[in-house]
Amino acid sequence: MKKTQTPENSITEEVNTPEVPTDPYGFLDEYAESLSVRDMSTPEGEREAWLGFLDMLCLTAVFQKEQRPFEIMDRLGALPQDEDLVRSLEPHERVSFPAMNRIRGIYEDLLISVTLDTSGRMPVASLIKKGGLTDLEFLAFLMALGAALNRKYMRIYSILQEDRENAVRPNAGLCVDLAGLYLSEAERDISELLTSDSFLNSCLLENPRDKKESMGLNRSLILRPAALRAALGDRGSLGELRFCSDIVIPADDSDYVCFPQAVDELKSVLDSMMRDYRAGIVELSGEPGSGRRFIMSVLSADTGFSVLAVDLKKLLSLDGSRQQAIAGELILKYVFEDTILYIYGAEAGGEAFPALYVLSEIMSVVPVIFLGTRKPLSPRVAESLNGFLYRFTMPEADFSAQLALWKNLSRNDRVSFGDDVDLTEIVSKYSMNPGRIRESLTNSELVSGSTDNETVIYRAELEEQIRRICSVQFGDNAQRLKSPFTWADLKVDDKAERMLRRACDRISCRKTVNDDFGFGRKLPYGRGVSVVLYGPPGTGKTMAAQVLANELGLDIYRIDLSQISSKYIGETEKNLGAVFEAARNSNAILFFDEADSLFSRRTDVSSSHDKYANAETSYLLQKIEEYPGFSVLATNNMQNFDAAFKRRITYIIPIEEPSEATRLLLWQQAFPEGTPVSGEIDFRLLAQALELTGSNIKSIAVDAAYRAAAEQREITYADLVESADQECIKSGRMGVGNELQQAIIRGYRAD
Repeated sequence: MKKTQTPENSITEEVNTPEVPTDPYGFLDEYAESLSVRDMSTPEGEREAWLGFLDMLCLTAVFQKEQRPFEIMDRLGALPQDEDLVRSLEPHERVSFPAMNRIRGIYEDLLISVTLDTSGRMPVASLIKKGGLTDLEFLAFLMALGAALNRKYMRIYSILQEDRENAVRPNAGLCVDLAGLYLSEAERDISELLTSDSFLNSCLLENPRDKKESMGLNRSLILRPAALRAALGDRGSLGELRFCSDIVIPADDSDYVCFPQAVDELKSVLDSMMRDYRAGIVELSGEPGSGRRFIMSVLSADTGFSVLAVDLKKLLSLDGSRQQAIAGELILKYVFEDTILYIYGAEAGGEAFPALYVLSEIMSVVPVIFLGTRKPLSPRVAESLNGFLYRFTMPEADFSAQLALWKNLSRNDRVSFGDDVDLTEIVSKYSMNPGRIRESLTNSELVSGSTDNETVIYRAELEEQIRRICSVQFGDNAQRLKSPFTWADLKVDDKAERMLRRACDRISCRKTVNDDFGFGRKLPYGRGVSVVLYGPPGTGKTMAAQVLANELGLDIYRIDLSQISSKYIGETEKNLGAVFEAARNSNAILFFDEADSLFSRRTDVSSSHDKYANAETSYLLQKIEEYPGFSVLATNNMQNFDAAFKRRITYIIPIEEPSEATRLLLWQQAFPEGTPVSGEIDFRLLAQALELTGSNIKSIAVDAAYRAAAEQREITYADLVESADQECIKSGRMGVGNELQQAIIRGYRAD
């Protein structure tokens, strides 16, 4: 408890004090004995002991009022109720209250009992230790507490305040009078009770509605409801805080599976700041779901403190008066309970930080605040905050930590996985932070349809929930592609298929290679996979990218280069940066189709345009290497890409025009089962006669089907001849109708 300093020019009270008994009324010793044996190990016992001290002060004040100088009153003819007033005007020496030292001793004995409490669960003891109240302010709180709990105090206050007709609340004047029974004049400075932004007035006492009751000595001492609940030991109750706060559940030991070094570091910081009384903020910066709340739950379990999480965005959405009221309740949580405040959602836009006032008000009493931010606060905002700032960036969960999270969280929830779920493969394919792992598991439980006794999650439903949680919005810059194709649909040569499968292994085996084999320590940068697919139009580059997505169970987005490329300097890099930033935690495949426009050969700098074009390409290569996921680039011409570009790509895979054998398979699979196709059609003849790509063959089949459907008949050679002729002309080639017709005739003759 703060002690008011005695000014050098203060008037000394102990002047010519005669020898007087320490207990002139005969009941102080009895109070002292009663309070000394009071059990203060419970909130109720502690409260009754302090109210017993208040009883003693009030009774002493009543006895004092009865000892009036009647000879003065008789001489002046004053009324009885004027006696104290006349006595204060009469010239006299300042004489200390004779039992001041005795009452002071009783008070200090009670304070000693506060220092002996180490449980941290005694409300008044916590207030005295952490509230920073002066002795006079503490008496004001005690008087307001008595009035809130027992009407007898309001009746005695009415007597002492000369308002016998009404039961009244205590005021500042009466507080100063009672303080005079055991505090020096310097310790009962009335200004301490009138400072509006003090902890006493902003958090413990209500602001009087009546202007007359808020001025000077008439200032009413009324306890706030939240302060009353706290003083009664109502721990865990949130009251108004429910709108923007919740209590963080302490982590079980089995949950302690990731970030052990981070937890140890933050525990050390917290211990040092509280031990050295170093006020300040511990800034936890990281993406939503990065584990900030998880770390706070572990801190709660390890330190024994409760953690109150406060949503700053919700708090700032309130009007000023409610913000101030809630800030006061947050301070009460710290003062009356062993509570750590974790305030999250603190984002500083530029140099503006609307939370600065709220945080400053809380930090006036609360020494340590944990502040959760997405990005570190700007230097100017950091300098504006009171106290010390410790910056901490949340570490990324590596594959081992993610695997441990999946196993431990599922075990705690009594969840098992189906035989088709390989958690090592899940971790390799889907890099996720702790929050997303928790959400994926919870959502999968909800849709599993399991019995009450057992929850079993299978691969399909688990991966569906993961993809939903990791979905990303690119706006106009990208479009999500469906991935219905499998390896059976993709008709490429054996070498291209092997390379495509190797690219998939780069994702599905990441955990094994990086963690188990130890390559992760040698590859801190560039853990993503980049593939260039090159070949003529229509050979299946887009389908190959979709097959990769289907095989890996990942979403694929086609990046719209027309939206990204800009003639303005720096805009292309800005747009590319936005795409990769949005995709950073999505686990999505980024598919840059027709990449020639953006990924062309870097030229010698002969103009400013060449200079900035080279810069755009270099920036793109940098972002591809930084991206932890899968990037696929499709181009029709590989000659425009220089050696430096090729060196930084994981795989360069040619998707050539199909051979005759491949074309035969494409023709055979072009018509779905149930399509009416004439039995005279020989697909081998078509494969021999027409050197077409898979895209061409599909277009011919669809067009022929529409021709036959319009006339309600089966598909014939004539339909295929006309459709093939049209397809070739559309792509800039000579018509092949006559050539195909002659081939068909030759085929008949051969038969």
